[in-house]
Amino acid sequence: MAETTVPLLDASGQWTHRDRHRHHEFAIDVPERTVELRARLSWDPLDMGSEHEANSLALTLWGPDGFRGGAVRRGDANDLVIGESAAKPGGLPGPIQAGRWVLNIDTGLILPDGAEAGYLSWRLEASAVVGDRTAVVEATSTSAARRPEPGGPRWYRGDLHSHTTHSDGEISVEDRVRGAVMRGLDFLAITDHNTISHHAELDGWPDGISPIRASEITTFHGHMNVFGLATAIDWRGDRRGSGPAAIVEQAHRQHALVSINHPSAFGDPWCVGCHWDFARADYATIDAMEVWNGRWAIPETDNQGGLALWTDLLDAGFRLTAVSGTDSHSAEEDAYVALPMTYVHAADRSEASILDGIRLGHVFVSSGPLLSFRARGSDGREVSLPGDSMGAGGRVDLVVDVERLEEPATIWFVTPGSTVPLGAGDGGQIHVTSDGLNANGWWRLEVRAGSAANGDMLALANPVYASAG
Repeated sequence: MAETTVPLLDASGQWTHRDRHRHHEFAIDVPERTVELRARLSWDPLDMGSEHEANSLALTLWGPDGFRGGAVRRGDANDLVIGESAAKPGGLPGPIQAGRWVLNIDTGLILPDGAEAGYLSWRLEASAVVGDRTAVVEATSTSAARRPEPGGPRWYRGDLHSHTTHSDGEISVEDRVRGAVMRGLDFLAITDHNTISHHAELDGWPDGISPIRASEITTFHGHMNVFGLATAIDWRGDRRGSGPAAIVEQAHRQHALVSINHPSAFGDPWCVGCHWDFARADYATIDAMEVWNGRWAIPETDNQGGLALWTDLLDAGFRLTAVSGTDSHSAEEDAYVALPMTYVHAADRSEASILDGIRLGHVFVSSGPLLSFRARGSDGREVSLPGDSMGAGGRVDLVVDVERLEEPATIWFVTPGSTVPLGAGDGGQIHVTSDGLNANGWWRLEVRAGSAANGDMLALANPVYASAG
């Protein structure tokens, strides 16, 4: 049977800023014997004269069995193409079931009020290619997550936040992984926005690096990385007032971890949902927080603000693990100096072990220096890993080592109500012994450039918790 293209939808209209932060759904009826679905969303104007004042729309496709593709790309057009055995990056290949499907447009930002027209014009087109069925492939691959990984208990270094052409990145999965191997990373999470289509390439990764299956769940009110993800998350039920509970529940049903991204970054209109704006969140259910995104001192990320929020949550009794991510979208961004990496102490470098290490808080983040310590509490209990607990007596004897320093720096002992300098050095390494430190509930170590307590962060360890029992 010759292939035939069948139009399914041609809709258009105009939206103003009052239509932002909505999920606009369009139903399509997919015919029998469909072998490929195509959709295109276009709009005008692109922006208000700046890339950071851009109209931001995203297109996703949902079939009878759930998510089948996302187009979250920069520009004024998004395309989706899915077939039985192949798909455009962002889409999931596989059988195309006849029946009711839904195209969803997320209107993140609509900023046309300063333009002469005063509105945004949009058009959504969809069509089906009908013909003979072909051999199909699995929509995603998860075997890479189960493959045995070498290495025993030690520190493993990786990047937990990166993007490719499967969403708004400018680099392929192959090149992204090649660059990570060249930088000596042990693990890598590709966190493309609202899709898991990049998981189909997991089996092509070299043996020297472990993939962490992940996606950046991108909502109007906050971004969250989900690690250990097997199936796509449906974020369309997010509401600012009700919080991210449904997203967290979907992730935890898969035994995946949820991490809040760049919580104090510039939000609308600079970046849709990049600032954490959920009015309600059960932080006892959140596993981690990205307190260091990209280079430390970039104003639009406000990593110091993210660190302050995380500290407030620690003071309130929550135990979210602090992590970092480069948030790189290109090879050029990979080349930036002082990008943070996440160090996880784990049984090996498999996905399961890395995620277990994050759950336990056995993590420090660093732009280069290596940080280690040995601590003894007043009850005689000794610890040497972040995330561990010691007696609640409040007195800590501490030995700290910092290596691979490339500039003058100071080690800081941070506990609620107190920030104490432990020692400083001009580079190379620092070795400090300090007895009788007072800890109140928890304490952590920071390594900052120069001699000021607000100097640029060079390394940060997760807390040791002082608790009875």
